[in-house]
Amino acid sequence: MIAVEFDAPVDAPMQVTGFELGHVSLRWDGGSHSSRQLGSRGLLMVYLAAADMLNGVATLAAGRDASYVLTGASSGWSFAVRRTRRHGLQLSTPAGRLLCHSSEADYATAVWRGTERLLTARTPIDGGPMADLQAAIAAFPDAYRR
Repeated sequence: MIAVEFDAPVDAPMQVTGFELGHVSLRWDGGSHSSRQLGSRGLLMVYLAAADMLNGVATLAAGRDASYVLTGASSGWSFAVRRTRRHGLQLSTPAGRLLCHSSEADYATAVWRGTERLLTARTPIDGGPMADLQAAIAAFPDAYRR
């Protein structure tokens, strides 16, 4: 089982613009990969990262040979997702170091749930990154919305 967590700390009275910097973490049995590992170099715009990850799931669902790399804007942190013949999805660093294997359904559901938690905590104002996130949510496969 894999879990995705988006962390965008915002002071309570502040309006959320969608450009907030924060961290993304992937956790699975026996390991994790988090932008926190890089400290301030790992900070990324989490609402845009959520949109990118949702779009990545849609890309994977669209083709058997599909893959994608999440690269957070202005961040030194990233990971790659590709389909394998035996193990479903393989998550790795861009350099190729294996992080974990996951089924497509588990990964997609984890991205969906992580995004839901992010938006439940603080929804940004309309426009900008929220428009990208809304488009990614609309394109997200219905089968993984659970």
